[in-house]
Amino acid sequence: MASRAGWFWTVAAAALAALLGAAAAASLFEPYQVAASAFLACLMGAIALVDFRELRVPDVMTLMVAAGGYGLTILDARWLGQGIFPALADAILSMLICGGVFLLLREAFFRLRGFEGLGLGDVKLAATGGIWLGWRDFPLAVLVAAIVAILLIAARAVLNRGTWSRERKIPFATFLAPAIWLCWIYLRLAPV
Repeated sequence: MASRAGWFWTVAAAALAALLGAAAAASLFEPYQVAASAFLACLMGAIALVDFRELRVPDVMTLMVAAGGYGLTILDARWLGQGIFPALADAILSMLICGGVFLLLREAFFRLRGFEGLGLGDVKLAATGGIWLGWRDFPLAVLVAAIVAILLIAARAVLNRGTWSRERKIPFATFLAPAIWLCWIYLRLAPV
């Protein structure tokens, strides 16, 4: 029963995020971009909620976001009159760079500290974020996610008059997933 309730809230959060994603893009973008915003917001909202509750990023959701990112890459290339294959090659390269950097960070942290500091779900989410944002702009999403996570953890420590124990895990995808969507919207609106 708890599992059904958990999935209900995940779907409800995803639906709300999709509505917000569509609303945020409705008057600013082309129809396919509005759909992409709703799609990305929906899945990033669901990923954030699942990671917050279970400390994991579902592979099926990450795979759906990656497939959507490649679809958007093709639509963008056609809309802008660019070549589809160079656009896809850039998306693949961005996926490999972003995922690769997170994988290296994961391994380095484990070797230095002796325990996992970053899960493979976070690595896969970073790779997927690279598809949507590109390797040049993905660090902005990481920065936004890290700042929000630090501020919330600091606020919680102050409010609870305690500290955050070293053993306590931080659901980083809870912060990174929405940051990817927010940065995607921002970068679409920012002048080139």
